[in-house]
Amino acid sequence: MFSSSQFFFLSLGSIASLVLIFICLKSFFISKRQFFARAPMTAFEAKMFYRLKTALPHHHILAQVAFSALITNDHLKIRRKFNRKVTDFVILNETLDVIAIVELDDPSHLEKMQEDQLRDKMLKEAGYDVFRYTEIPNIRQLQKDIL
Repeated sequence: MFSSSQFFFLSLGSIASLVLIFICLKSFFISKRQFFARAPMTAFEAKMFYRLKTALPHHHILAQVAFSALITNDHLKIRRKFNRKVTDFVILNETLDVIAIVELDDPSHLEKMQEDQLRDKMLKEAGYDVFRYTEIPNIRQLQKDIL
């Protein structure tokens, strides 16, 4: 009926077809993860977080706070300007009032100076003190600036 070479190629073709069908349909059988954990802070930001905690032990330090938790506006067009922006650190006093906002600029911010100025302008217009650092300051400097 089939010679050995025909049987070999028929088997090889069948296996190749099954593999191709599996590759095309595997997304229906194997679920893909859509969400992955990520670190909330870079190592540079984590170092600044601990420095802030040491310098301001009686204050609360919040990290990665959305602008929309700090400022608002009645007009949707204006809210879009800050809708997806996040500030690095917000410093709260014992009564949970915001006393300062701290931005930490790593080398990637060198090309974003104009954007950073716009961000600072929004926060300052809302009444916040904004402190921007390119390096992690010492404890005395943080206390002098923020307190």
